[in-house]
Amino acid sequence: MSRLCVVCRQPISGQKQKYCGNTCKQKDHYHRVKAQTNTYHSQTIRSLDRKIKLINLFGKKCNRCGYSANVAALHFHHINSYQKLFKLDSRILSNKKWSSIIEEASKCELLCSNCHAEVHNPELTFHNVQRIVAGASREKSRDEQGVNSGKPYQMLFTECADGNPEPS
Repeated sequence: MSRLCVVCRQPISGQKQKYCGNTCKQKDHYHRVKAQTNTYHSQTIRSLDRKIKLINLFGKKCNRCGYSANVAALHFHHINSYQKLFKLDSRILSNKKWSSIIEEASKCELLCSNCHAEVHNPELTFHNVQRIVAGASREKSRDEQGVNSGKPYQMLFTECADGNPEPS
């Protein structure tokens, strides 16, 4: 009884059990891994495919500025964070049921990364950051307004019983 290679069906000689050589072993491994749905590669492909489908459903561009050049720079922003069950990142997109993803996506708007950052950090305009930095270094800004808690500088520190200043 002669053994045959499971890939090319050639006779196997010697101590080899399943493959006639390394080439057939690599081919078989590649095809088995490719068929699996839980590998990193297959999950990455599935998440990108699903993200593109969602982006197409949302109009293919940022809802605010119209950006559409890079899929990685497009985010799904939950309009009401209290209704959010899960974020729509690559791990979720590759592993959750499509119906659950569609339901969660219906609570979102498509934003580019810049617009998304501005939505979550409206206080960090260039002007405000300059005022914060000036306030932190105790410099007066051009408009003579500070950006601390509203207390005068002298009242920011109080003396403890041991004489060391402690922030109030």
